[in-house]
Amino acid sequence: MAVKYGLIAEDASDIEVIKKLAKKVCGRNISSSYFVGKGCGPIKRKAVAWCKAFATKGCSQILLVHDRDRHDVDLLRFQLNGVLSLAPQSKKVVVVPSEELEAWLLSDHSAIKMALNLRKAIKEEHYPEKIKSPKEYLGAAVRKVSNKTVNYVNAIHNPLIADHIDVARISKKCPSFKPFAEFFGA
Repeated sequence: MAVKYGLIAEDASDIEVIKKLAKKVCGRNISSSYFVGKGCGPIKRKAVAWCKAFATKGCSQILLVHDRDRHDVDLLRFQLNGVLSLAPQSKKVVVVPSEELEAWLLSDHSAIKMALNLRKAIKEEHYPEKIKSPKEYLGAAVRKVSNKTVNYVNAIHNPLIADHIDVARISKKCPSFKPFAEFFGA
């Protein structure tokens, strides 16, 4: 029987990116249900109820992706793991991209170029997880290489970037991606 995953993230575009990256990691589409926190606050409050709802939908594994933003990563992970400890599923993983999910996308400048149909690529980032506010950084980098003709919109462009991204580059440049890849069997 195929595994069905319960996915929890901050917004709908994050869910789309997660599904696309999961497919690249495990080599197939994943069966999933999801809940969106519409920000990080509701995730902590609602995650247990969502996990119970996932159980009724047949989801046996839970992946919760939460941006680090400016939080202490160890404390945030501890809090989220505490919340998920109350969930009925046996396999639950918390993934905290450093600073934001967009740091993973910044690991592959050629994917950004293709997804946004840019004439040239943005500057290659060797340590994208060290960038403060990667979402804003990505927007500024796109505006710069496009001479202000392309406006990056994360809800639109992140899934397009994920279509082109090389997960080996994320794995190499972003240590926070490791638990994600392991969760999906890489």
